[in-house]
Amino acid sequence: MLKMSQSFVIRMTLWSVLVGYMACDFFLFNGPLQTELREMFKSPLERAQSDVAQGICARVWNGPIYLSQVDRRVEEKLWRSARSPEKISKQEKKLLRWAALDELIVDAVLRIKVRANRDDFPVSEVEIDAEVARFERRFTSSEVLDQALAAQGIESRKELRYRLAARLQQEKCVESKISEAIAITEAQAKSWYDEHQEGLETPERRRARHVFLATLDHPSGEAQAALSAHMERLKKGEITFAQLAEQVSEDSSNKNDGGDLGWMKKKRLPEDFATPLFTMPLNTPRLIRTKLGWHIVELTGIKAPELLSYEEMKMEIITALKDSKREDAVIQYRHQLRLLSKDHIEIYQAMLELD
Repeated sequence: MLKMSQSFVIRMTLWSVLVGYMACDFFLFNGPLQTELREMFKSPLERAQSDVAQGICARVWNGPIYLSQVDRRVEEKLWRSARSPEKISKQEKKLLRWAALDELIVDAVLRIKVRANRDDFPVSEVEIDAEVARFERRFTSSEVLDQALAAQGIESRKELRYRLAARLQQEKCVESKISEAIAITEAQAKSWYDEHQEGLETPERRRARHVFLATLDHPSGEAQAALSAHMERLKKGEITFAQLAEQVSEDSSNKNDGGDLGWMKKKRLPEDFATPLFTMPLNTPRLIRTKLGWHIVELTGIKAPELLSYEEMKMEIITALKDSKREDAVIQYRHQLRLLSKDHIEIYQAMLELD
């Protein structure tokens, strides 16, 4: 009689159990193996019907995008523009859904790309801490923050941290891909400066000080008479402007600084104050009236219009030119990402038309 080794018997027993389980799974119980195989070999129509039943409106590299995600993105955009979802038409809702879905599709493609090359875009714990802090500062309390996270489908602070870290990696990836497209040379910056010198000139600035009485608290005639009397004291040298400001002025922001208003540009001032200020002579106090009240105003300094040199403005110009290019470069890069993955994107259009 043939004698079998113990290890052979054990292997045969295990194989028998496995084969028996598989047979029961396929033919008796409709178990997980059979379910998984059915999923793998579904027809396109069966798969689409299954996805729609689960609320999936698109797949990117087989990863699902749910209609709830799309609607949440739409609600976020409406919230940022102070609009209510209840007040938009069906047609606009459909267009907003398409725009939101397009963003989510590209976001998914970008996540996959970054995940495959994560070592190329390292993010430090310090960077993540700073991003989390910036995010949390948007909310008035911990409770409000938790409510906002729940509304966005973020289950915990740990998940928030993970998502923000992933977003930082994605931003670094995009920045690395568009760096050449947004590069600004010294020659380009200098050329822009030469062509826009007229608009870069700093306008005339004037410095003044004042003593102020509001007509909200005093009858106009009373305030005018009071300041007229103080003007006479100034002319006679009985009191200095700084003393008068400290004792009389109702402008608490500068009364203890001699009434100093600092350097001012005409376009930044109310017209009823700017017009007399930019026509009066230096060191000659005048009594003027504005919508707010009566002022004793003295012009203490004038700076003529001036053009800053290219060297003084170079970094500001380069930054501004880069920023102007960045938006178009990001849009173009995201569009290319989408095109490269178009064969791995499925969209169920009917889902976007649901109410």
